Amino acid sequence: MNARLTLKTRFTLVAAGAVAAVALAITAVAFLAIRTDLENQVRQEVAARAATVAHQAHQYRGRIPNDWVPPHSSGFGLTYTQVITSAGEVWAPPSDVGLLTPSVAAIDVAAGRAGSFYATAQVNGTRAMVFTAPLAPGIAVQVAEPLTATDAAVARVGATLATLSAIGVLAATILGWAVARAGLSPVSRLARVAEEVSLTGDPGRRVAVDRSDELGRLATTFNAMLSALQRSLDAQRRLVSDASHELRTPLASLRINVDVLAEHPDLPAEDRKEVLARVTDQVAELSRLVASVTDLARGEPPATDRFPVHFNAVVADALDAARRDWPQTEFTSYLAGDVVEGTAERLRVAVKNLLDNAAKFGPPNGPVELRLVGGELTVRDHGPGIDEADLPFVFDRFYRSLSSRSAPGSGLGLAVVREIVTCHDGTIAAEPASGGGTVMRLTLPVVPISAGGRPGTS
Repeated sequence: MNARLTLKTRFTLVAAGAVAAVALAITAVAFLAIRTDLENQVRQEVAARAATVAHQAHQYRGRIPNDWVPPHSSGFGLTYTQVITSAGEVWAPPSDVGLLTPSVAAIDVAAGRAGSFYATAQVNGTRAMVFTAPLAPGIAVQVAEPLTATDAAVARVGATLATLSAIGVLAATILGWAVARAGLSPVSRLARVAEEVSLTGDPGRRVAVDRSDELGRLATTFNAMLSALQRSLDAQRRLVSDASHELRTPLASLRINVDVLAEHPDLPAEDRKEVLARVTDQVAELSRLVASVTDLARGEPPATDRFPVHFNAVVADALDAARRDWPQTEFTSYLAGDVVEGTAERLRVAVKNLLDNAAKFGPPNGPVELRLVGGELTVRDHGPGIDEADLPFVFDRFYRSLSSRSAPGSGLGLAVVREIVTCHDGTIAAEPASGGGTVMRLTLPVVPISAGGRPGTS
């Protein structure tokens, strides 16, 4: 047997144990109550017999003759009666002397040192209820009645209660197992689906949801998790496929140029310089492509890595980098940004990609106009613009319109921007600019500023 019990087995055992504990408590209380009631009936009978004897002795007005035996006394069978003295003598029919030896407590009652009491004793080898009560000065009466019938009745009641308790526990175990099976069936289905996903690596399976309680919500959440996992795997496969396709061309071109340098060591200096320049450009292009793929693969940063960020400083840093990379392009800026929440380095990458895109597709000398107000950043170029049919796709990975396929680049820059902005709960859109060119509009939620001038919560 597996040492690790299943949840269904544990649930069944807990239900059976709880019912068993309750049944045991009820049985014990009922047994004690019934036994006490039966014994009280016997006590009432012996007390009534003692009262009859006292009434019979009343005729002697306290001067009871020696060896007086109550009338109708008989041998021990149903009820036995005897008189004892303070000296320990027993007055009983000759055939019954010695059936019940008086105890010290009984002698004390006869001597007037104690009151009447009930006790159990062996009379002629039979367990009996004995009642001792004062009868006259120096004399007490003892009445005994066998408990055979009472003990038998108590035993029958105990056996009946034990049987009923066992039946109750068995029924509770069966019912608990049935309830556990029905109630935990969604968990079993969920476990089977999880095991299949783990074995096959295919998150396309789903758990049937046919209830609205906690287990139903668990199944719904599990399905949502599988959907997110499937989207992530699909995106990963698509990214790897697209990246491998895009890497193939620059790698092949780089290899050709390297082979040219290796196979023609006597290549003229001018030609060698041209080939080396192409190799340098191709290595730089590969570096940009790998960096873009890495940015896309990062996904959303953990909440613990997101902090209040001064958007002005991020944009100014990216603008300085763009001016170094595009020295011929004129960049104009207006910066009046607020504080946003996010990762400064990733936001800088997004802004830099927008500036690179504007400089790449705009006139060689610009201008590129950058404007930041609050959490909204716009970057405008004065290039040929984007065809209206291409606008919905410019942020897709590796997408390049027909008019821009001759330009350098991998088609990942704007996809990286969208990925970063989406992770920061923002929006990004491309719009045709008035008078020609394109406007890229990036919007991020701003962080409220507390009364003390620091970022706070609203």
